[in-house]
Amino acid sequence: MKEKKIAKLGVAFIVIFLFFFMLLIFGPAEIFFANTSEFQFVYGDFAFPMIGISFGISLVLALILMFLPSVLYKVFVSMFFGIAVAGYIQIMFINSGLDLLGMNPDGYQIQVGQAVMNLLIWLAVIALMLYLAFKDKETWNLLVSYGSEILICIQAVAWCSLIFTAGEDAFRREATGQYYLSGEEQYTVSANDNIIVFILDYFSNEYLEPAIEQYPDLLNPMSDFTYYDNTDCVYFGTYPSLIHILSGQEPQPRKAINNWCYDLWQSDEVQEFYGALREQNYVSNFYTPERSMLCGMNSAEILKGTFSNVVNQGQDLEVNYNLLFMTMAKMSGYRMFPYILKPYVYTDYSEYSEIVTQRANQIEHKNSSFYEGLLEKGLKADAESNYYVVQHLEGTHAMTTGSDGFYKENATREETIKGCMVMLEEYFAQLKALGVYDDATIIVTSDHGGPRDSQVVFFKKNSGETHDAVQVNAAPITLCEYPATIAKAAGVDATPYGRTVDEIPEDELRERTVWVRLVVPDLPLVPKYSGSGTGADNAYCGFTYTGGIEELYQTYDDGADIVIPEVDAFY
Repeated sequence: MKEKKIAKLGVAFIVIFLFFFMLLIFGPAEIFFANTSEFQFVYGDFAFPMIGISFGISLVLALILMFLPSVLYKVFVSMFFGIAVAGYIQIMFINSGLDLLGMNPDGYQIQVGQAVMNLLIWLAVIALMLYLAFKDKETWNLLVSYGSEILICIQAVAWCSLIFTAGEDAFRREATGQYYLSGEEQYTVSANDNIIVFILDYFSNEYLEPAIEQYPDLLNPMSDFTYYDNTDCVYFGTYPSLIHILSGQEPQPRKAINNWCYDLWQSDEVQEFYGALREQNYVSNFYTPERSMLCGMNSAEILKGTFSNVVNQGQDLEVNYNLLFMTMAKMSGYRMFPYILKPYVYTDYSEYSEIVTQRANQIEHKNSSFYEGLLEKGLKADAESNYYVVQHLEGTHAMTTGSDGFYKENATREETIKGCMVMLEEYFAQLKALGVYDDATIIVTSDHGGPRDSQVVFFKKNSGETHDAVQVNAAPITLCEYPATIAKAAGVDATPYGRTVDEIPEDELRERTVWVRLVVPDLPLVPKYSGSGTGADNAYCGFTYTGGIEELYQTYDDGADIVIPEVDAFY
């Protein structure tokens, strides 16, 4: 009897451990090592605790199962093994193009038919294990014991390979004294002249009308602004759009990303632009925690001659271990579970971006966190310099902002937009209290919309501009006009940078091209810029159109008219 119970314990442990090995050990490792450059934490921050948790839970559950009646024992062991096998099949043969980094603000989307077929595969695997448990005990014993051992061994070999081939940055945090963008003056403006820009991430202009229908007073804070309702973002994705906006430089897909990032920030064009702002006594501060979006794998030192808030002080970092463990488990579950469960464990990028934070000089990126900081700290004015301030906030990239501006889990897009407007209204009110609102040039825009709806919101208030209500301008502008617009606002000759948004006539018949990074089947896959894994795209695809958003939709649906192969991919 004792030997039988020990045998039951051994089989139960190995089967349960297979499940937790996949969910809490191998899954998180594979996700981490494939995306090391996207995370601020290192492997040791979560690996050893999750290994210990896997062993502990497996042992406790195996001990419980050991004392259950034979029927229940077989049912639970069969369920664990069936789920593990189905999860292995899901990972190896079914998953396709998973957004593991949570870049889609709409979360995980799947057609009902696909979800049902996928669920049937899972149920068939589990049902087969249950059938064998009661109809063919010998086969079942061999399958659950040796099958579990084989699957653990296969994945353990891959796990060891990931560890031994990873770079140092996977195991060692950057030393203190590295360059980074500081948030120390995120709530500081000038007592004199200001150019203030809000880049609300992933905010298509198609999102605005439904939000206005739900909140008719939505645009009340924007009464002094002109809304350009036909604005082309030029490039889909925070990379490369942020770089394009701030530098005015076009991406070069045939050049390695790290080399391109380094060269453009040192280029004469960029240095002259920001040098001209300095000559007008402008401090240029850019606030984003996403350093890699600007620098690739390069140090933020390459931004030193451009943005004034680049510092090389020691960073006092804090790791939220509870959030880290939960996030890695969710990401692993998202990778392993069937389609029908993936929406419930989808992890938005904002979740893992908050795992490692700075105790001081942290840049607030979440809408709600920025708003709370604004209420707590308040804006202050510096009389020594003019200020060019760019705030890169999450916008509608994550639906976690309530209509009151504070954090709300699972908020709607409309609530998030309303919350953004509440945040902006408070910011403008504090500018007015400081007496600097009227003379300020303020832009509220986005880096990109969706791949298909690649037009974005663009509000602009010129210095001294006032209205009773927001004005609407249908000029076919693009974010290519951004550098010239900033130059003119700063009193710099804008001619070298092209036309400003104010110089584009509403009736101009203008041909524009949106670039979206996609996988072109006829082209070879390319590596990620970080050197870890294969990229999610291999070409820049251009969609050229004349007119407005409807023409863009039609062009996108018809297919790209320009394809430029990439050397490497960012995502």
